Amino acid sequence: MWLISLAVFALVMAASASITQGDVTFGIIDHQAAGTASRVDEIQAQWREGGVLSLAIIAMMADLAWIWIYALGSYLAGREFATKRRGVLRFLGLFICAAAIVFGITDYTETISQFIQLLQGEGSDTLAGIAAFMQPIKIAAFMAAFIGVIVAMVADRFTGRSATNS
Repeated sequence: MWLISLAVFALVMAASASITQGDVTFGIIDHQAAGTASRVDEIQAQWREGGVLSLAIIAMMADLAWIWIYALGSYLAGREFATKRRGVLRFLGLFICAAAIVFGITDYTETISQFIQLLQGEGSDTLAGIAAFMQPIKIAAFMAAFIGVIVAMVADRFTGRSATNS
């Protein structure tokens, strides 16, 4: 499931990238980091004028689906190491599980805050502030889970699964 989430991520990134075309210079990441209602309004006005507002809605809906797939896939990968391995791999599995949970909570909070503003057609200082606050936490948790899964898989491969509980 974790590998599937990476493929879905590529599709979400392509959908997000389709927003910045023609005279549209602001993307989803700009919307995430906006921080204020006036900045959100500026970004959404550009999307409306550029004819990509519906693409932004689709991209955010795809992001909402992807968050679940990635968070669950990372959590399940971490749980596999936490329950079926010993020592460092078990600890790494618990770390991945925690990172996946933090990622899911923060990315859903961020994206739902954005999505509400997008559907309302206007920014909210509160929601924009929440989204901007969650963005770096989400990114850190995403990277922790991503790198954690890769490190655990490589370490597990090199240990020859000798740390397996039987």
